Amino acid sequence: MNAQILKITAIAAFVAAFGAWIYGGAQAGFYKTFYQIKKVDEITGLSYSEEVPALLPGVETLALGFGVFVLLLAVSEWMELKAKGARQL
Repeated sequence: MNAQILKITAIAAFVAAFGAWIYGGAQAGFYKTFYQIKKVDEITGLSYSEEVPALLPGVETLALGFGVFVLLLAVSEWMELKAKGARQL
């Protein structure tokens, strides 16, 4: 596999993770499996919150994307150094 392809894949992985995080609501905390909606009872006028099930990505998405980015970038640099060393022999 070409080192340049790995670098492009690394950038694409980080951009995809960042896009998923932004699209999911850019939560500053951890993953959430629900969010709350405040409603008002029509008869009594009391407000209450209702939980709606959903999967909202948190900062783990960014951390995972960055980890994959660093790993692929390191492997591509290692491949380039290995190829450069083989050419010098």
